[in-house]
Amino acid sequence: MKNITIVLILIIILTGCGKDKVFSPSKNVSKGNDWLVSTDDLLISDFGKDRIQSIDSPHFVDVLNAELTNNNIVYAFRFKDVIKVYPQRILERHEIVNDNIEDYYYVVTYCPLTGSAIAWNRTIDDTITEFGVSGHLYNENLIPYDRNSNSYWSQMKLSGIRGYYGGTSLTESLLVKSNWETIRTAFPNSRVLVDTSGHICNDSVCITNCLFKNQGVGSTETGEPLSGSYFGITNNSIIVGGNLALLFNYETFLDSGQIIKTRFINKDVIVYGNKVYELIIAFNIGNHEATHFYPVYNNLPVIFRDNLGNSFDLTGLIVDGPKKGTQLKSPISYWANSIAWKAFFNGSYEVYD
Repeated sequence: MKNITIVLILIIILTGCGKDKVFSPSKNVSKGNDWLVSTDDLLISDFGKDRIQSIDSPHFVDVLNAELTNNNIVYAFRFKDVIKVYPQRILERHEIVNDNIEDYYYVVTYCPLTGSAIAWNRTIDDTITEFGVSGHLYNENLIPYDRNSNSYWSQMKLSGIRGYYGGTSLTESLLVKSNWETIRTAFPNSRVLVDTSGHICNDSVCITNCLFKNQGVGSTETGEPLSGSYFGITNNSIIVGGNLALLFNYETFLDSGQIIKTRFINKDVIVYGNKVYELIIAFNIGNHEATHFYPVYNNLPVIFRDNLGNSFDLTGLIVDGPKKGTQLKSPISYWANSIAWKAFFNGSYEVYD
């Protein structure tokens, strides 16, 4: 009886993850439908699209009505003066949220298997599209599809990998990961996503039960073990190689906050990290006149200042100072588990030390 119970539990977990009934795709696909990634690294589900339901008409509440605890992980998105917050626990169930602020249409995506949350502009070729969950995986990572052209996209590659838009790069939008206490303190007027769908993954078990543990997976070029979750700055050489990533974790920074100034792909970058805020974020500073940046403690939303008297919030917006209202741009950057960094960058990454 004990053995039967164990088998049933394993079946339920695999079913909830959407990785059951998978097969290797044919390498002889028809012309125009070729995968632009190795088919050996694909898992194709035969259950069809949208088994995990995206949120296409999101609902939001104010901070006071958000049923979150201080340590809940959330993702903040800014457009102009509007801040929207996406709790990770909702993203784990739906993986994709199609949203907009005014005339800016974007999608927030999350892959529970790789722990990666990435947002991008969903206006492609001047047409607003909507993304859904294909059920397929590349390197264990989410493959969304767009409902206009039926093209397939790689979340972490930020690129089309099959169909009409194969080889087309997506335009990433800044998504700030932190805990709820930090975000609600920094942005008390933000709007918080709530789940009104009633959707449960496979009606049996949430997809988060399928998360990889990632114990000691991967290695750096020096042979140092790579495990856990890392914030990475990447380039966008997607189809033809040349992928690079510079990785950071909380151990790199002082608990109370620290700024690292470095160069990546010949660009000047600052990276702010704070273990208490559960926050690491990066900004390009090549076009900014300041030469020095200083962390600010216990004064949210401000997290750092520059030598010109400008104060910056978590999204890089200058909230006070001579350049008030302007915002630093961010390099392509996001969090992911160690297994994902190894799979996608295959040794072409460096852990900042």
